[in-house]
Amino acid sequence: MHPVIKSQTRMFQQEQSLSRLTDSEAFEAYTIYSVIAGLLSYSVDPLSVHLRGDEFGLDGLAILIQGKLATDSDEAETLLEDINDPDVEFIFFQSKTGSSYDYGDISKFFDGIEAFFNDHLYGESPQLDDLIAVKDVIYSKAVKKRNPSLRIYYASTGTYKRPPRIEALVSQRVGNLKDLSIFANDSIVVEMLGAEKLQAYYRSATRATQATIEFSRQVPLPKNDRVEQGYVGFISANELVKLVDLTDENGDSLGINRFVFFDNVRDYNEKSPLNISVGKTLEENAGRDFVFRNNGVTVIAKSIHRTADDFRIEDYQIVNGCQTTNILYQHRDKLADVSVPFRLIGSSDDDFTASIIIGTNSQNQIKEEQFLALRPFVKDLEEYANSVEEHLRIYIERREHQYHRESIERARIMPLAVLMKAASATLLKQPNKSARDYKRLFKENANSLFNERSDVQIYHAIAYIYYRLEFLWRNQRIDNSLKIFRFYLLWAAVEEVTGSKNLLSLNKPAQCEVYARKIIELAEDEDRFKSAVIRNGLVLEQALKNLASENREKLRDSIRSDTFFGNVKEQLFPVSPEATQGLDVLADGSEARLHVLPR
Repeated sequence: MHPVIKSQTRMFQQEQSLSRLTDSEAFEAYTIYSVIAGLLSYSVDPLSVHLRGDEFGLDGLAILIQGKLATDSDEAETLLEDINDPDVEFIFFQSKTGSSYDYGDISKFFDGIEAFFNDHLYGESPQLDDLIAVKDVIYSKAVKKRNPSLRIYYASTGTYKRPPRIEALVSQRVGNLKDLSIFANDSIVVEMLGAEKLQAYYRSATRATQATIEFSRQVPLPKNDRVEQGYVGFISANELVKLVDLTDENGDSLGINRFVFFDNVRDYNEKSPLNISVGKTLEENAGRDFVFRNNGVTVIAKSIHRTADDFRIEDYQIVNGCQTTNILYQHRDKLADVSVPFRLIGSSDDDFTASIIIGTNSQNQIKEEQFLALRPFVKDLEEYANSVEEHLRIYIERREHQYHRESIERARIMPLAVLMKAASATLLKQPNKSARDYKRLFKENANSLFNERSDVQIYHAIAYIYYRLEFLWRNQRIDNSLKIFRFYLLWAAVEEVTGSKNLLSLNKPAQCEVYARKIIELAEDEDRFKSAVIRNGLVLEQALKNLASENREKLRDSIRSDTFFGNVKEQLFPVSPEATQGLDVLADGSEARLHVLPR
């Protein structure tokens, strides 16, 4: 393997805690990460994209809805909620550790892509079956106004020199895909990657976001205890473009940097009448009017270093002005004499930053977890989970991309949406509804979850055991087929080790510490935890077989049912009618007497 690529792949494995992957598997995951994070600037777990089985012709497949990864129909349904015109991308990967570009391998890659959309790959693996189900959800619900786009990446460690036979093959196969009439016009992108591009994309994914701009026409904003520096004024459009132009070490442009947008850049629709009109204004050299017509751009940075009129800003986000910035970037060769209203705020206070984001995006849909991030308890949980012993540490991600540039184990980062699902499964004891209905569950139990009476120890323990469960899959210690039961397995492990205790009823720190320690001790003991997961997984698999259905989506619907949950619960934790111990108070104030029989 190319020596630099080999070195970067090893660094990637260390950061992602992927010790069990073979060299070829590690290179495949490295390629996915370099493209997804470095080129396309999406915050996506590459292991969730990687196909580890023998799926025909494919090494990876990412299906993105509004920039978020959908790995099963539940996630797709949740991401499509309340979105009238979603942006959807299919991204396919094939990687070879050798330096050549083989005609047969590339042809097989395109065969695999076509077979995916023609449903000829069903049954290749449970993971791929779930992705086919995502595709079906998208084409049944998300193509009212526009079709999805398609990206195709073939990688080797050599240098692609555009050989005529392969160029002709790619052209022919892209034509076949266009003939399917299921993708947006001119949206199919094919790129043959080599060592040079992979290195550049990987470095882009791992280096800090920073830029230097000239901001001469500004005045300081009023003093604020939570703002280190603040300025308002107007800026040259060419300077603004510097904030979003993703470049390699040689200064060559790699495209637009999506990581700098709080609202995903895919919310930008270049076909909208307003954006077309603004574009025409720029094309007709009438840009001098722009500053009078535009509401402007707001940027928040962790740090600002000023030298005269030059501002070097680091770890920044464009929290308002996604449309404006994209329009300017698309017309960056027509920006002479164009100025933009501009506000630059330097603050390291995440709560203050979150409040600005919500305030400046009031016209956009704000996710439930973004409001949750402002709760004092969640801030306390973040600090606690980040302060425990290093091997128990979990990083609660209250702000999207919060830890993207930090050198920490990526699997330990816990987005609030995932924590909400885990809490729904274990604390509300509803694993059957945690994947798709967690938002509704949260709203219905808003007074019970993540409030001032909650205990950080319990929530940290739940986050930690979720991390350990994912660790078993990431390092191939348990079979991927069990992922369909992810929240059931989490619930069952916590129920077993706590004796089905209602953890929401605990109101003393000492009690919470006892039960949190029980959960953590189980998660830390890999052999014991793995044994429990496999044992409970066998019960779940048998219960699923008893449903006598071969359709994975019908099975998934069954798993969500109260009937299935009740049957599984009875098998795993049968209730003894004569039990007289274990009086517990449920979240709604009712009482239940539970006795877990020995196994």
